[in-house]
Amino acid sequence: MLRYALPILPALLLAAPSAAADDAPPPLAYQDAARCGVLNSLMGILVAGEPEAARTREAMALTWFALGSDGSTMSEAEQAAAFDAVHKEEGEAVVAQSAEGSARADHLRLRMKACDKLRDSHADAYRDMTRLLALASPEKFAGDVALQRQGTEPPPIPHKDLSFGDGWTFQSRYDTCIARRPLGKGAELVLGFNNFNDGHIVVKSKAFPKFDDEAEGDVFEPHNRGYQWAETPDGGSTAVFAQGVSAASYPGTAMIIDGRALIPFFSGQTGEEDGVTSYLLGASQRQFWPLLKSGGTADIVILGKKRFSVTLSASPALWAEMQTCIDQYPDG
Repeated sequence: MLRYALPILPALLLAAPSAAADDAPPPLAYQDAARCGVLNSLMGILVAGEPEAARTREAMALTWFALGSDGSTMSEAEQAAAFDAVHKEEGEAVVAQSAEGSARADHLRLRMKACDKLRDSHADAYRDMTRLLALASPEKFAGDVALQRQGTEPPPIPHKDLSFGDGWTFQSRYDTCIARRPLGKGAELVLGFNNFNDGHIVVKSKAFPKFDDEAEGDVFEPHNRGYQWAETPDGGSTAVFAQGVSAASYPGTAMIIDGRALIPFFSGQTGEEDGVTSYLLGASQRQFWPLLKSGGTADIVILGKKRFSVTLSASPALWAEMQTCIDQYPDG
C-alpha cells in the first residue's frame, strides 16, 4: 500500500521571511497552497526510484508549503489542522486508485492541473519563493526544477524551424516557443515562451561581466538597481523605474521597451565549461510577453550601459507565429 507520510520540512525553509507588503500578490489561502504541496509530495513518493523526478517534486512541494505559510494569518495550530485534513484527504484518494500501471500518477497529475493555474495567478510570489529557498538548499532547486509543469501535460506542439527578417529565427520544441536573434559580438537574445507563465528572456555572451559563485556578497545586487515594484489594478505588481531614474540613466541591467516599459534583471549565471554569461530578464511571462509583441524598440542595458537596441516591430510575422505557438496550450 502506498505510504503518503510527508518528509519533515527543514526549519530554515519554514522560517522564510514574509514578502514586503508592496510586493505581495493577491491573497493565497493556506489550504490551497498546502494541497498543492501535498500533491507534489505524494507524486515524489511515486517517483522515488527516479532521483531527478523526485527532486523536482520535492522542490515544488517545499515551495508550496513555504508560500502557504508565508504571510498566513492562521495560527500554527490552525495550519497544522488544515494540513492534516488536506494530507489525509489527498493521501486516501491516491491509495484508493489502483496500484497497477499509472493510475495513481495519472490521478495526481490531473489534480495538479489546478496547481499550475494557482501558480500562474501567484507567479511572482512563487518564483520569488523558489529563489529564496534555493539560497538555503541550492542542490534541491538547481535548474529551476520547481518552475516546471506540475499537472497533466498537454500534447506536444509541432516542431518548426523558421527564419524572419532582421535576423530573427523561430523554433517550436515540445512545450516551448523560441525566438532568437544575434546581437553582434557573439551575443544572442533568446525569447522562450509558452502558456505556463514560465517564459524567459535571456541575453548571453562570453564578453559579458561574469558571475563568480564563490564571491562574497550578493553578486546580483548591481544588476538589480534602478527599479521598484508598483501595484497593478488586479492586485499584482509590476516593475517600474525607481524615483529619479529614467531609461537614459538606468544603472542596473534590464530590457527597456520604447523607453518607458521595464523588464528588469531576475538572475544570471556563467557557464563553467563554455564561459558564456547569461542574464535572465523578467520573472513573469504574463507581464513581459505583451510588452514585447506590441513594442517598437527594445534597449538592453547591462550595468548601466546600453549594449544593444533591437527593433521589435521589424518582424510582425514572428510575433504572430509566437502567439499561435503559445495559444496551443489553452489549459496552461
